[in-house]
Amino acid sequence: MTTMSAGRALVARPLFILAVLALTLLLTAACSSASASTPVLGTPVATTNAGAQQLTIHTFDAMRFEPSVITVRAGQPVELTVTNDGSSDHDFALSEGVVEPAKIVVKGGQSATSTFTLDQPGTYNFTCAQFGHAGAGMHGVLIAQ
Repeated sequence: MTTMSAGRALVARPLFILAVLALTLLLTAACSSASASTPVLGTPVATTNAGAQQLTIHTFDAMRFEPSVITVRAGQPVELTVTNDGSSDHDFALSEGVVEPAKIVVKGGQSATSTFTLDQPGTYNFTCAQFGHAGAGMHGVLIAQ
């Protein structure tokens, strides 16, 4: 091997290793974030005799709501049941689009129900207000049409 080919080999090998590491990092990031960022859509499943739209949202210790995007009819009450499928306390907190903020706190393994109305069409954000949960990605969107 000549001095020139030995020099190229010394440069090429670290570049190859760096390229393989970069590709591995990109593939890992793409695969791990795809499922976490895919919203789960939901709509009311029934209407009560009083005309409230009934729906259930699930909370998980993986810091997510399911569904994370919900569509309801504006001006019609929403009867929301929050089911906590985790062991930590979670809640559903909505302060946009409602006359009074709605907050449903649920202990691990339990469910709770409350009713609220979004008077105007719009897109409103909800979160889990437990310390650190919203920052960890536990939030969603409520669309009133």
